[in-house]
Amino acid sequence: MEQPSINLNTSTNNSNSSNNNNTSTVSSKMSDIPLFDGHSGRFNNNTFMGRFQNFRDVTDPRSMFVSQVDLQKAKELMEKFKKGSIDAKVESESLWKAKKVIDATVHPDTGETIPLPFRMCSFLPINVIICAGLILPNPSIGTTIFWQWINQSYNIALNHANRNASNAMSNQQVATAYLTAVGISCSLAVGLGKAVDKLKINNLSIHNGIRMLVPFTAVTTAGIANVLVMRSNEMITGIDIKDKDGNIYGKSAVAGKEAVLKVAASRAATSFPALLLPPMVMSVVEKISFIKKYPLAKMPINLAVIAAIFNSSLPAAIAMFPQESSISASDLEPQFRDLKDKNGNIIKEFIYNKGL
Repeated sequence: MEQPSINLNTSTNNSNSSNNNNTSTVSSKMSDIPLFDGHSGRFNNNTFMGRFQNFRDVTDPRSMFVSQVDLQKAKELMEKFKKGSIDAKVESESLWKAKKVIDATVHPDTGETIPLPFRMCSFLPINVIICAGLILPNPSIGTTIFWQWINQSYNIALNHANRNASNAMSNQQVATAYLTAVGISCSLAVGLGKAVDKLKINNLSIHNGIRMLVPFTAVTTAGIANVLVMRSNEMITGIDIKDKDGNIYGKSAVAGKEAVLKVAASRAATSFPALLLPPMVMSVVEKISFIKKYPLAKMPINLAVIAAIFNSSLPAAIAMFPQESSISASDLEPQFRDLKDKNGNIIKEFIYNKGL
């Protein structure tokens, strides 16, 4: 920029200096916000930490309070961006907020609003309530079965709501998945509980610690079985695969198997910290004089520990693999090899939605 041809007095110079500083501050803040492009995540999806930060947005419990009005405004803003009627350089922050609302609320395949209890943002608060039932002290067989049933019923609905929607399931398949998961979890919970009670462990803290592992062992195992059975159709008949431009080329069972196994691994990773850490933390907490004096405080502390763990373990587990995962054409069925894109180039890599 050209310098003014006239001399400015001191106060004017100070004023301009202040304005320049303010402009520099605004520019600095804007540079911290990545440019919104409409399809990438706010953070780098090619790294674990980037995916972790992106999924923190998807699993953020505050998104539970998003209203239909908020969702509609977010959709309208995104539509304006697609039509080119707003400048992403100016509105990037608003666009990222709109994307967060949509990602936490709308299914990426169907475009339909996911029911509130089954959105990933609802996972933490609902699971804390379920965990409160799963870790009740000295539960009866009836109580154990009830809470395992509640947990697997919720997991079935969660898995179904966040599946890859390119492959529909019949009512019979949903019922089979439901009965299998409930049967496995209840059998494990009751069987392992009885096995622990038969162990001759003199140290009460150690016995209680092992006893607390039972419900989470059952939950983890049944959670994996839940995913495998619930989404078995994807492994058999396949899921949609597409190129980088979003053009679908058909259904691949190979991609379906990879997607389901990734989600199953994520489910196990989500439960593992909750399986391992709370008993370790509580074994220390139980030795505190305040807890000895007020033993009823153990339950809320335990739930707070579980909530804190889930708050990090859930996005970390989902971030193990990108939601929009890629797979080499050479690893797919023969009919997907040597296909060409709209520009006539051979497609070497396809993309699929693994689900959550």
